Amino acid sequence: MPPVKHLFILTLAGILSSTSALASPHYVGPGSCSSSNCHGNVKPLKSSDVLQNEYVTWSKHDRHSRAYLTLLNEDSKKIATNLNIGAPSKEPLCLKCHSTYVPEEARRGPKFQHEDGVSCESCHGAAEGWLTSHAVDGTTHEENVKNGLTDLVPLAPRAKLCLSCHYGAEDKTVNHNLYGAGHPRLSFELDTFGVLQPKHWVVDEDYEKRKGPYHPLTAWMTGQLHHAESTIEALKSPTRSKNGMFPELSLFDCFSCHHSLTEDQWKKRSYNGAPGQLKLNLPSLIVLREATSGLNKDVSDELSAHIATLHTTYKNDGAPEAIDALNSILTTKVQPLVDKLASDPVTATHVLKALANFAANHPWPTYELAEQLGMGMQAAIASSPELAKLYGVEIKELFGTLKSSKAFTAEKFTTAAKKLQRSVTHQR
Repeated sequence: MPPVKHLFILTLAGILSSTSALASPHYVGPGSCSSSNCHGNVKPLKSSDVLQNEYVTWSKHDRHSRAYLTLLNEDSKKIATNLNIGAPSKEPLCLKCHSTYVPEEARRGPKFQHEDGVSCESCHGAAEGWLTSHAVDGTTHEENVKNGLTDLVPLAPRAKLCLSCHYGAEDKTVNHNLYGAGHPRLSFELDTFGVLQPKHWVVDEDYEKRKGPYHPLTAWMTGQLHHAESTIEALKSPTRSKNGMFPELSLFDCFSCHHSLTEDQWKKRSYNGAPGQLKLNLPSLIVLREATSGLNKDVSDELSAHIATLHTTYKNDGAPEAIDALNSILTTKVQPLVDKLASDPVTATHVLKALANFAANHPWPTYELAEQLGMGMQAAIASSPELAKLYGVEIKELFGTLKSSKAFTAEKFTTAAKKLQRSVTHQR
């Protein structure tokens, strides 16, 4: 009996011929990957280098497969009504992130449909050129990339791809109009979201041979770095930073305006001398600054100075100098730190301690900042079985305070963070 991969090739014969570097390859749809000889097995195959149940994992357990269906519910219809647009299931504004969006009908294969949601080709690229070749024994990853497969082995392009929807880009973004209409808050963190997707890969000997090791802390810092860069890009963009004559309010901290006066929050919170003023929403830059303080204090201090300048001058002139300076620091100083980041217990502990100290002493963290701090500490702990054993109880308690943005209270978060901080300090 021929090997599984050979059966897969025979199945594909007659459907597609081997092509390479097509100028405008067709999107073939996830149905082309659903065969049990391909990626449609119910259970992982031990006889294969890949799990071969990826289609089932996506279709049954991954929320991306249901992204289009979200556009059909009553909440989405109400959001569309509030925005005075057509049916969300037909609107490019919505389809760009809730489906594998292919506006050109000529590039849609016979099995392709937007109704499949965010499917394989949203991440791996139009498959016409590489669908056959990627199943041939002996074909290298480099050859598949040459045939049109999107290279997601490096963490940087993976982060940028995810952020294009989970944060936004020039051609697709969730602005304050959408938030005001009812769209949920966007959130993203590369390591946590990659694992909870759920992930359709296993870091085993074969994975590391082909792609190198995977370290949660490195993935987390890579995601934060590119999230910070995406934030800077949005602040610089003349279209994304403005809403007519007004600033684009989605770039600011929601709780600058949206907090209850009747609950006397003003008696508890610290406003740094600027109550009632809009403050930029920069969680990725803040957690990156704090994590970097555990690796290179000088770089962290530079980030801190320019972040402070960005906050104070953005409302006056758009803070071009601070933005350019931050861009430069991220590229020339933070990126090299990430590139050579070691995920050994000592390095992970330095980052964990820095994040825990900040989380424990922040006077009034918003849910968004607390969430990112929590995921960063989790990534540091997950980088080492030793750290997971030492701090598993404390990190579980901390995540208990982050179950819901509605139920979140800053006091409970900082109390849990102080327990983790004390535990880390004691162990050190």
